[in-house]
Amino acid sequence: MLYLALSCLQGRPMQGAAEELLELGAAGLQLTPGNVPTPNFWQWLQDYQVESRTHHGFHYRALKCKVWNENAVCLPLSHSVHPPRLTDSMVEVWRKNLAAGAYSHLLLETMYPGYCLGDDEEIARAMAMGVVLAVDVSHIYMQLCQGSLSPQIWRRLQDYEHIGELHLSANNGQADIHQPLTDRSFGLDWVRERAADGTPVILEYYMHRLCDRQRKQQLDLVVG
Repeated sequence: MLYLALSCLQGRPMQGAAEELLELGAAGLQLTPGNVPTPNFWQWLQDYQVESRTHHGFHYRALKCKVWNENAVCLPLSHSVHPPRLTDSMVEVWRKNLAAGAYSHLLLETMYPGYCLGDDEEIARAMAMGVVLAVDVSHIYMQLCQGSLSPQIWRRLQDYEHIGELHLSANNGQADIHQPLTDRSFGLDWVRERAADGTPVILEYYMHRLCDRQRKQQLDLVVG
């Protein structure tokens, strides 16, 4: 199932962005932080029976909300979240909680250097524990380009059984800039193959400057 992230039109009003995205033909929306709240947005989603998944610090009435508190408790009721930064004071508590299965109700997203789940050691440890992951292939590309992820662990991750979401956009290997895809974008072929088992795919590229035709071409690239 193919979802478009609300962040594809980040900064725009929630309902207006949602209406534009749904017109492109995606099956549903990933509700992400960073869009301007609009009145009764939750009710609008219910009235139109929009299939949606919540992500990280999304909140219906705010640009974003806090995700982890000082005790490494996840505050929002989201399907998927970013792990904390390595510099966050509660990282060791978070790792202990992870090992104890405290986040089994969450999809934890693979990140890039500077975050938990941002290198091969962290990802290998998570796989050994059977953690359910949201694999962001643009973050994986950054890890590979910056030397924090080995090809061996990437191959293991591609065959990992417990993947709950696939997040897809493009970047230059140095920054998470959410560029549109091309037919040669890293991870695209693997996402197509992996999605065949029904794993949700979240398309996250910024489309503010693209026309409708270009936007729809992005969806066609994922469908293949």
